[in-house]
Amino acid sequence: VVLTPGRLREMRRQAKAFRYRPRISVVLPAFDPEPAWLQAAIDSVRAQVYERWELCIVDDGSSREDVRDMIRSYEGRDPRIRVRYHDRNLGISTASNDALELATGEFVGFLDHDDELKPSALYEVVRLLNERRDLDYIYSDEDKIDEAGRRHGPFFKPDWAPDRFRTQMYTCHLSVLRRSLVSEVGGFAQDFDGAQDWDLVLRVTERARAVAHVPRVLYHWR
Repeated sequence: VVLTPGRLREMRRQAKAFRYRPRISVVLPAFDPEPAWLQAAIDSVRAQVYERWELCIVDDGSSREDVRDMIRSYEGRDPRIRVRYHDRNLGISTASNDALELATGEFVGFLDHDDELKPSALYEVVRLLNERRDLDYIYSDEDKIDEAGRRHGPFFKPDWAPDRFRTQMYTCHLSVLRRSLVSEVGGFAQDFDGAQDWDLVLRVTERARAVAHVPRVLYHWR
């Protein structure tokens, strides 16, 4: 689907008319990314046509002052942006768990500090939730984005296949999970830094009532 200005306006209108409009907390741990890429990541959340989101940023002890300046520049600009700072680097799982502590949404989605969401990403997730209220985990297709902003390498994923998932973390981005289940399983496990998303989703999907796949590219992975 080509997201023309007219199509985006129509999506905004439809999003406001959804009967079920849960808040989605986007968790964004940051550690020394390129400031321009971090800015693009944050702006991709602010550009969502579905407006019931909050962005939970944890700076995990970045050594680059320009990164902290970038994050500070967004503080107070939008009440939906919530920020916490670490004095030192504690690792991706700890930073993600601290971001989860800031979250108040019914669902949480995960965004890396140098990636981008498509403007329709949260709209597509909530549109599906309006059709199926039992969903506890939703994932989408993805592609890659290079330093010049060119998109390439799309990954069109299969629908939910538990046996495949036990051998390959194929769902990856975008992943949106019911926050109560994430809390129930204890959040991210520090022992699995580097594979923390896979570990978390394995534990969540053991208890999830239903899982669904949005067959659209909603996430751009740098």
